[in-house]
Amino acid sequence: MTSIVIISHSKEIATGTKALLSQMAAEVPVFAQGGVGDDIGTSYDQIQDLINQLDDDALCFYDIGSAEMNLELAIEMYEGDYRVEKVDAPIVEGSFTAAVKCSVGGSMDDAIAELTQTFG
Repeated sequence: MTSIVIISHSKEIATGTKALLSQMAAEVPVFAQGGVGDDIGTSYDQIQDLINQLDDDALCFYDIGSAEMNLELAIEMYEGDYRVEKVDAPIVEGSFTAAVKCSVGGSMDDAIAELTQTFG
């Protein structure tokens, strides 16, 4: 199954989005990284640690600025065996769409196709 990764500057956005996806598509693994300590921001090291712990293919969603930059770098440096893709779609709506698609048997490519059709 394809996992969903949420990267946000805000811990609350990351954990809230994860909670939403877990309620709507409980069988889809969701991982969230938000904030740095108690502050707003992203950390390449934290994102890389999360990516390196994946045990399946993953679609990665991000919010703004350095979240995208740090996510791209973490994916570029990833040396694991799974397919890990950054997705350019709204963090909540996009991850929700992908999680639901995967929960009904859609593949990673099916989810990407739906995201591209829906969000361009």
